[in-house]
Amino acid sequence: MVRIALFQSQTGIDPAANAARVVTAIEQAAGEGAAMLFTPEMSGLLDRNSERATGNVRVEEEDQVIAASRNAAHARAYGSISARSRC
Repeated sequence: MVRIALFQSQTGIDPAANAARVVTAIEQAAGEGAAMLFTPEMSGLLDRNSERATGNVRVEEEDQVIAASRNAAHARAYGSISARSRC
């Protein structure tokens, strides 16, 4: 049986802070034996101010939250993750 973890967060307007929360969740889940971590689709940025949010939106290859998550996942042998795979 595969052990999974679910991550529920209070995503905010700071992608760096959001990335740190996701990385912490990945490390905790892996440390507790989870083989997979599911995150909300808006783990990287949730901002009601569309003008400000637009300044933080990046393509997947340049997204700091995805990059930090990928690095943490690889370090914990989770394999590759993608924004497209988070459904």
